[in-house]
Amino acid sequence: MKKEIIETSGFNKEIYTLRLALTTRCNLNCTYCFVEKNDAVFSFEQADKILNLFFSSGGDDKLLMIYGGEPLLFFPLLKKIVKLAQKIATENRKKLTISIGTNGTLLDKEKIDFFKKNDIKVSVSIDGMEEFHNRGRLSKEKTGSFEKVIAKVPLLIKNIKNQNRSVLLGVLPESADKLSENFLYIISLGFDSINIEPIYSPSFIWNDSQKECFKEELQKIIIYIYDNIHKSNLIFLNSINRQFKQDEVKSVYNNVARCPFYENLEVYPTGKMAFSPFLINSAKKDAYVMGSANMGISKKYQACKYMSNAEKCKKCFSYYSYTADAERNIAEDVIKIRNLYSIYFAAKVSEMANSNKVFVDYISEAKKRIFE
Repeated sequence: MKKEIIETSGFNKEIYTLRLALTTRCNLNCTYCFVEKNDAVFSFEQADKILNLFFSSGGDDKLLMIYGGEPLLFFPLLKKIVKLAQKIATENRKKLTISIGTNGTLLDKEKIDFFKKNDIKVSVSIDGMEEFHNRGRLSKEKTGSFEKVIAKVPLLIKNIKNQNRSVLLGVLPESADKLSENFLYIISLGFDSINIEPIYSPSFIWNDSQKECFKEELQKIIIYIYDNIHKSNLIFLNSINRQFKQDEVKSVYNNVARCPFYENLEVYPTGKMAFSPFLINSAKKDAYVMGSANMGISKKYQACKYMSNAEKCKKCFSYYSYTADAERNIAEDVIKIRNLYSIYFAAKVSEMANSNKVFVDYISEAKKRIFE
């Protein structure tokens, strides 16, 4: 049965994060990538429509994430969309942060200069040392991409300020026992912001032993970060930074933090919208589409109002979050481990900030490093 789609007049949701997949095309062929490579590219007209929806929604603070595929394959289009977003944000008096996710192989001075001039955050995928990076991040010729990415790092470090550069550190199950070593390697390159992303796909399933390794390695990293705060050497995990962005540190028992619209609105080159990239790439994707850039938001979501304790909202949130976990074939425990440690650590830092200024400084800096 065809979904009923109506215009967005009367739409009452606050959207903080819009994830815009500029293209599904990529110059790499990573073994764990879940994106259907059909060479689709976002049109400027669709971008105009979705950005107007984004900036007309409630809230003064907005985060626009642009990724792919590989978004730097279409750099002229990316620039146009960035300028359009800045224009609409200004017209709507919104504070805008723009973040680009890239595999890093196509970075050059022209692109770096544009990012620097426009205060854009750049996240580069580096899965640690060469041996570990090349296990999954391959070229179309099935050769490792490590040398191409690492060659671009000095340009990024030299020209993009600390708070605007980050590494997406993918962790394969078989690499879990070396997570802390790979983390320290990324730090040695000159980055102080890292997003630890456990890899999940039908080819990479986590067993109990690997999950336990991940937990032990993450503990080492948390202790390392904590000890370095005392030395005023500030190192950040994006999953922790996000905790400080909220009004208060959430309880680990609060299963419903926000309406999915708030930070999970995903838009693909076709213009279709969903609450997860895994759902929009799944075989059953039509069941999860909740609107389109061309036709607006599904009637189902037009006027409903989010309430954290409402059963209807809990069911909606669970439907999309747990279905996404199933679609990406992950034992969700791995993500839970990362997120729970992030919540606990954020709470500890907030407690320490009551009596130690360096922890106050840490929180302040963390809030400047929201990449996703």
